[in-house]
Amino acid sequence: LFNLHDDLQTAGYILTRVGIVMALLFASYVVLTQFRPEVEMRRMAIAMSQLSSFTHDAGFAWRKGGVATTLYATGTLMSDVENTLTHQTAFRVLRISQTGAYTDLFGEIKTIEGKTYLTYSPPGPSVPGVSFDEETWVEFEASEIESWGEILPGLDAPIELITPLSGWDPEAVARLRYVLSLTDVVLVEFNGLTEMIGGVNTRLIDATIDGDAFETYLLDLVRAKTGEEPDDADRILAHASATQLADVTFRFWIGEQDHLLYRVRAANALMDARIEFSDFNHASDISAPSETISFQDILKAALPESHSSARLPVGTQLVTESSARLHVIVVEESDDADLDGLDDILEAFYGTDRGRADTDGDGVSDGEEVHSGKNPRGTGSLFSFGL
Repeated sequence: LFNLHDDLQTAGYILTRVGIVMALLFASYVVLTQFRPEVEMRRMAIAMSQLSSFTHDAGFAWRKGGVATTLYATGTLMSDVENTLTHQTAFRVLRISQTGAYTDLFGEIKTIEGKTYLTYSPPGPSVPGVSFDEETWVEFEASEIESWGEILPGLDAPIELITPLSGWDPEAVARLRYVLSLTDVVLVEFNGLTEMIGGVNTRLIDATIDGDAFETYLLDLVRAKTGEEPDDADRILAHASATQLADVTFRFWIGEQDHLLYRVRAANALMDARIEFSDFNHASDISAPSETISFQDILKAALPESHSSARLPVGTQLVTESSARLHVIVVEESDDADLDGLDDILEAFYGTDRGRADTDGDGVSDGEEVHSGKNPRGTGSLFSFGL
């Protein structure tokens, strides 16, 4: 009996210890596997940087200086084993002023094997030596695109960032991926919301920008791209960009299993943006145009004969807002049956009722809502209703 009593005490002691260990293991598992949105954001940045290709559909709407602007862009981006970027993007910009006039510009840009190709639908910008009355592609060697000037003349974007898509060599892309792996510029929150996108369950993570951290991040992007320290102009622009983004709220839709970004929304009082990502790692056929005009040939036509080197003086650009030759249309009463300030083209563009001045019946005409950057078919901003 005494031996049995001792054995029971020993067994109880062992079971107690085992129970404590199991409890500790379970507690550790709960802590280590607890979803942390700040970690998920870094996972997403790394996962996106490791993709070989994806397609994107983006829309941006903003109001500035009495003009409502909507920008659309769609295309494909690919990266090969040598980190060489290939992309093609179609774009369209529609600007509507309070006077009822609007400008419309659309075209396409692509980069293949270090060369960039650009075209506009007629009439395009006014540049000596090139006409966009028919489909005309301008071919740029590496770094020449910067001398072209504004791809979208007169855009007047609400936020200007300092790192364009073109001009990244393989070493710069490798440095970029390293910077992304350390990115921690957002203050995030996860409320347990999920949504299915294309059969994938995504988590919805809300975020705001940490201004100081984002300013440092933009300067790191300059270092990654050029391999050199940012100059004073870069620092001024980085500070301005970080300040402008400080009041923007973001929502990210991130795949629960693959950690990829499927959608992102951004908005503040004057701007609304939405980007969709899809077709991950599905290579597309991006081919160079069959006929092009060399940028050097355009320079020879545009520059005085004294510039025999066919190079632009430092800081000179061929395309600016003053050289833009865009469609400018003033709404005529005959094209605006319901007298709401939107002609038939714009009614179709925004999906409003051509025979009804106030499509959503909220007491404000469709034209007034569009001109003020609001949704003419319901609540929210100009872009919120899913164009």
